[in-house]
Amino acid sequence: MQQDKKQEFDNTLKALFGNEAREIVPRLVPGTEVVDDKNIEIDRTILKADLVYNVMRNGRPHILDMELQTGADSEIDIRVLQYHVGLFAQHKKPVITVILYPFKTTIPKPPFEERSGEEVFLSLHYRVLAVWEMEAQRFVDEGAVCLYTLLPAMQGANALLLIGALREMKAHYTRQQFGHHLIRFRRIMQRSKAMSEQDKKLVEEELRMHMAYDWFLDDNPDVQERVEKGELRGLQRSALKIVKKRFRL
Repeated sequence: MQQDKKQEFDNTLKALFGNEAREIVPRLVPGTEVVDDKNIEIDRTILKADLVYNVMRNGRPHILDMELQTGADSEIDIRVLQYHVGLFAQHKKPVITVILYPFKTTIPKPPFEERSGEEVFLSLHYRVLAVWEMEAQRFVDEGAVCLYTLLPAMQGANALLLIGALREMKAHYTRQQFGHHLIRFRRIMQRSKAMSEQDKKLVEEELRMHMAYDWFLDDNPDVQERVEKGELRGLQRSALKIVKKRFRL
C-alpha cells in the first residue's frame, strides 16, 4: 500500500513536468534551456532515471537528469552516479544531475565521493532542490504558473495565496489542463507539512468547488475509475453543499 502511494506521488511529479518542461526547468535550474521538452528515450532496463532532457547551458549542449524523490533514500547518491555515467556514455555530453524533494525529509549532501582514506577516487557534484525551502510568494510574484502545483509544499503557503493561485491557474490553462493540475495540486497539499490544517481546509473548500463541475469529470479520463467507485461523485455532492451554503441557494 505504501509502495502504491509512493508510485502515485512519483507519477504526479512526473506528470507535472509534462509539456511544461521548457518553463519549469529554467526556474528550477537557472542557466539551463530545454532544447526538446520530450523526455529522452532511454533503455530503462539499464537506466531507471526519472526525467531526462536535452538542454543548453552557457551555449553548450548538456543532458539534464532530474530525479524526483518523495522520501529519504540512503542510496540515492549512488543511483544518480550510475545514471550520470550511463547517460554520459550514451550521449557523450556533460550531465547535470538534480534531485528534487517536494516534502521535508532527510536529504543527501553533495558531492558524492568515492574515497580510499584521504584519496578521492571519484567525485560527483549534483544539485539538491528542497521544495519546502522555497518561498511560495516568490513564484506567485513572478507569475510562475507552471510551478503553482508545487506551492502547497513551499514555505509561506497559506489559504489566501493558494486560492488566488488556483484562480490564476484556471484562467491560464484549458479546462482539461486545469483539471489535471487540480488533482496534482490536491495530492501535494494533502501530504504537505508546510501548511496549517486550517489553511488546508479552506483551500480544500475551493478545490471542491472547482471539482463540482461536470467538465472536471468529462475532461479527465484518468479519474473515471474513481467516478465509478462513487468517490468523486461524493466529492461533487459535498462541493455543491458548500456552494449552496456560501451563496444561500
